[in-house]
Amino acid sequence: MRRLGRSGLRWKLVLALVLTSVATLAAAIGALVPPLEHRIASERVDDLRHIAGTAALDLRRLPARDLHAGSPRLARIVGGLEARTAARVALYGSTDALLAETDAARAAPSSEASLDRVPSGGAAVRDGEALVVSDVATHAGVVTLVLRKRLDDSRAAVAVMRGALPLAATAGLSIALLLGIALSFGLLRRLERLRQGARRLGEGGIAEPLPVDGARDEVGDLARALEAMRSRLRAEERSRQAFLGTASHELRTPLALLQATVELMDEALAEPEPDIDGARRGAATAARQTRRLARLATDLLDLSRLDGDVALRHEPLDLSEVAAALNAEFHARAREAGVALELDGDGACAVADEPAVARILGILLDNALRYGATGGLVTTTVETEGEHAVVRVADLGAGLAPGEHARVFGRFERGAAGERTPGFGLGLAIGRELARRMGGDLRAVRVARGACLELTLPR
Repeated sequence: MRRLGRSGLRWKLVLALVLTSVATLAAAIGALVPPLEHRIASERVDDLRHIAGTAALDLRRLPARDLHAGSPRLARIVGGLEARTAARVALYGSTDALLAETDAARAAPSSEASLDRVPSGGAAVRDGEALVVSDVATHAGVVTLVLRKRLDDSRAAVAVMRGALPLAATAGLSIALLLGIALSFGLLRRLERLRQGARRLGEGGIAEPLPVDGARDEVGDLARALEAMRSRLRAEERSRQAFLGTASHELRTPLALLQATVELMDEALAEPEPDIDGARRGAATAARQTRRLARLATDLLDLSRLDGDVALRHEPLDLSEVAAALNAEFHARAREAGVALELDGDGACAVADEPAVARILGILLDNALRYGATGGLVTTTVETEGEHAVVRVADLGAGLAPGEHARVFGRFERGAAGERTPGFGLGLAIGRELARRMGGDLRAVRVARGACLELTLPR
């Protein structure tokens, strides 16, 4: 397969950054330059209008004898305006006669179309210059003050900015290019490691760990998620192999005994004088081994259903009634073993699946009669504790050794007291899984004597 660095992804990232920079600069130019030009021109016009307004005050104070062409006082006012504004200034009488001006190349206002289009007291920007026309009422009648100023300085400021834009654009694009290359190099190198690890995972199995990426970003999260998935798959594979190995071992023993028993029965019945008593003993042994195999098959079927996420019901359930029914079911077996079954507590209701609860209590009572019968008493207590309903099954037998309170809930795991008792070590594993699927738990409680298993369920 091609390397990611050659697949075009790197250059796509770089191109995306460069195009983003170009689009950003173009948008900035389009958003800044025209408004800047308009604002500078507007400010120039506003300045001229303000100065024209102050000049109007001086013109109104002039006596009528000084409002004529060639008047020194008019010349001083017009010259002062020119000095303050750096603009061309002209003053016209009521008959459009020129009274004073600062540019000999002026023309009468009636002959200038641009001036005709500007209303009295108005302003405009025409042909690259700001134009202000103001009518002033004086002692000699209404005169017209005209100010013209080139906007070359405004254009120069905009030109400076336009000239700086290519340099800024070049610098921005260069930085974007360098950043794009650096970013793509680091990112694609991490993706390449992740891709190689994923390919090894697909081709070589789940034994080899994936490369660890400690970065706190999307790529790092993806790498950690893949490694967590691989670890879970690895753990499940080890559990599956252990399960198959243990199940095969547990099946081999009763099957071998059953095969040997059947062969002995066949030999006993094949003799000239058949050994009927021996055949009956063999049949009883075969029946016991068959029941043992059936029990193992039931446990394995329960585990397969739990592993397959079979849905359980969640409905109100009176735990005292279920416990009483299970005590009645195990009464005959307890009497044969010389064990008394007691039901205690103030009762409790839970939200649970009735068959699942009955299965758990059956497992607990079966274990208590199998491993704790020497104590002579098995007590089932049903009560309420806070937000939980609790069922405890306690016996007075040998109990659990230190360190076994958690281990006995593993599949095919048994305590030291159960090594001499027939069983497969699946019951508590099934019971805990059922309890947790109903929102509760199953655990072993440390007691002074015997063993105590506690089932908690939501009320």
